[in-house]
Amino acid sequence: MATQRDLVKYFRSLDLALNEHQHKGTPHGDPIYQKIYEQLSRDLAHLGIGKDQIAKLAKFCGQEGTVERLQKLMKPLVH
Repeated sequence: MATQRDLVKYFRSLDLALNEHQHKGTPHGDPIYQKIYEQLSRDLAHLGIGKDQIAKLAKFCGQEGTVERLQKLMKPLVH
């Protein structure tokens, strides 16, 4: 079973991946963000955590901003 420390490290690595994509210029709504979310869902499913629990888990770990950021990046920017 993953500890809270393990989960925080996981969410921090997710944040670094998002930073990398933004640095590369990957636009909002790019399919890569959906793929990242699906990978996140699969990884957490192995721990018995469903998609509907991801935001709550991130909040518990003090990383809710990371998940919110990913969700925002998944949506195209509306001009």
